[in-house]
Amino acid sequence: MGNRGFGVRLFEIESNGTLVPLLGVDEDYFCGAVPNVGDTYAMNHLNGVYDFYSVQRRIFVDSHDGAEGWCVIVRRVETASQLENVVTAWDEDTKFWNDIDDQEREQENKKTRQALEKLIGKKPDRRPAAKSPKPRKKVLKPRAPKEK
Repeated sequence: MGNRGFGVRLFEIESNGTLVPLLGVDEDYFCGAVPNVGDTYAMNHLNGVYDFYSVQRRIFVDSHDGAEGWCVIVRRVETASQLENVVTAWDEDTKFWNDIDDQEREQENKKTRQALEKLIGKKPDRRPAAKSPKPRKKVLKPRAPKEK
């Protein structure tokens, strides 16, 4: 099923029943698992603030034009300290593992530099390449007028 290109669209249901689109993604965005009733979706905004939504219903919409997919209806829930703690712990864990990845990448770069030094017999120049000097403009000197 994953190769048919199903989409997942999240809509927030407002108190008057109006549906407001929140997200439209391929199911790979959710690692192949469509959010289910009872799940909580934490939407991260650019400023690091999260909004939380409870999945109310999910509907598979069949379409003959290739736009079939999952419509997931969510309702905004009040931010609670437990939810804030979850996303804070998630962010801290992500930063920890990113730091580990950076350290491992630096160690690998160091090993590569050392191997390169052995191969070429000298340390590679780590300075940025010098800029080539600008070509000088040819200055034409005025000629003396020809005598007749």
